[in-house]
Amino acid sequence: MIMRDILVHLKSHEEWSPHIDYAIGVAAGFGARLRGYMTFADISFLRSISGTDETAVARQKRRDQKIAAAMQDRLLAAASAQDVACEFVTGEGPASELVTRAARLHDLTIIEQHDPGRDEFGFDPAEEAALSAGRPIVLVPKTGRFQPAPRHILVAWNGSAQAATALQFALPFIERAEKITLCVGKSRETPRRSSREPDLSIAGYLQDRVGQVETVPVDVNGDHVGAFLLEQANEAGAEMIVMGAYGRSRFSEVILGGATRHIIQKMTLPILMGR
Repeated sequence: MIMRDILVHLKSHEEWSPHIDYAIGVAAGFGARLRGYMTFADISFLRSISGTDETAVARQKRRDQKIAAAMQDRLLAAASAQDVACEFVTGEGPASELVTRAARLHDLTIIEQHDPGRDEFGFDPAEEAALSAGRPIVLVPKTGRFQPAPRHILVAWNGSAQAATALQFALPFIERAEKITLCVGKSRETPRRSSREPDLSIAGYLQDRVGQVETVPVDVNGDHVGAFLLEQANEAGAEMIVMGAYGRSRFSEVILGGATRHIIQKMTLPILMGR
């Protein structure tokens, strides 16, 4: 998989964020084009209200244009400093919808972790894109400095289709890494007793691509897998986690808890997700 077009979501209430530096670094490392996408929800909401004063819409439009122009200048300057080809676009509407659709037209999308105290009300765009985009999504924590070319990656594996999709999406990063910590959990698929399969393993698959692979069994139940993965990543010094998103329905994760939701809320390093 070749990384040619990378999308980074830009929040209208932020002047800058670590995930933007990360996105520029990833684009530079892959020689990819970067597209900054700033979304504005308020003006869309105003337009949807019957009888809204056009003056209020025009006032919001001017405010949004000023914010967008300032971010465009900052983004293009920062990208140019690293010789990254970059453009800036805007959209009006809920970020969770706009970013998910745009992600389907890019090789990789980078989104900042949701901040409930500041971000727009509604679905989390990072969570929604990981669930529905069908493309690689990297979620980046709200604070910190992160390595855009991770040398050490933690891969979460349980043999599921979601884990396999995430692994495929992550190959451009994995093939440049030096070490993989492979966390292997119990598969939910039980083979027939009469079946016989060849001796194939995820460790062998990864060893053909990365020189050093260390396997760690996941010896906790589903409700604690997310915390286990974050703990293992921090102890091992991993710079990225690769995992499938939502092995069960999002409703079940909200009600019962789950690895995806725990990691999205508690992440301390970038997470590449696929589904």
